[in-house]
Amino acid sequence: MEGTLLFSQSPYINAPVIILLLILVTELSFRAGRKQSKQGKLLEEREKTAGTITGAMLALFGFILAVSLSMADSHFEARRKLVLAEANAIGTSRLRALTVGTDHGMEIVRSLKDYTQLRIEFFKAGEDSNRLSSIYRQTSELQDHMWAHASTIAGAQPTPVNALLLSSLNEMFDLATSRRWALEVHVPPYVLNLLLVFCFLSTGMMGYYFGVCGVRHPILSTLLTIGFTIAILLVIDLNKPRSGFIRPEQSALIWVLEDMNQQKPGH
Repeated sequence: MEGTLLFSQSPYINAPVIILLLILVTELSFRAGRKQSKQGKLLEEREKTAGTITGAMLALFGFILAVSLSMADSHFEARRKLVLAEANAIGTSRLRALTVGTDHGMEIVRSLKDYTQLRIEFFKAGEDSNRLSSIYRQTSELQDHMWAHASTIAGAQPTPVNALLLSSLNEMFDLATSRRWALEVHVPPYVLNLLLVFCFLSTGMMGYYFGVCGVRHPILSTLLTIGFTIAILLVIDLNKPRSGFIRPEQSALIWVLEDMNQQKPGH
């Protein structure tokens, strides 16, 4: 998330920073509104106008939040589905390689076990660029290795089963690229920055309205501040698939690997 320094930090840093900024904005706005209320002129009109604008600002913030959360959630769901799709593709390729048999088919089966482990490590690597670079290189080497054996099988005996093996391997390789792409796609920084700006504007307008009315609402202000912060942190966390608390499950790939470890080639 380039260009968003705050959002790239840990939630343990983001949460207190956002809360403190919201409290500061609320207090400054309250004082500004309180100063206006002391003038006495057109006080009732100011209250009505400030109340209307506050409601509109909160509604607009809610809309920006809904858009941001929808984008982050759709990316999260796409990542989850790709994990299952890749696990199914690996399992299908293994079954077809077993069906083909021969030395080349069994070599593909053995390579698929290493490949599955590598796909699990691909996610566990987090944001470690050096580890990821090594995984990308090993993945490419294994793909080339399996494709060479599959091509040899298809060239020696072009049967429908062999063609299906090539098809499933190709799908498996495509899904690896799709997963890599999905983990790199985030909610645009512009949208996240806009969300934060409208959060501050809404909080500031609310503080100003309280000031114009001349009444503090510490409990309401605290609850809204905490609620706004949690909502923003949720969007940020969904937008960090490699390092956030909410991550797409890798269970499907783990099950495939466990199944490979339990079964001997040829069974």
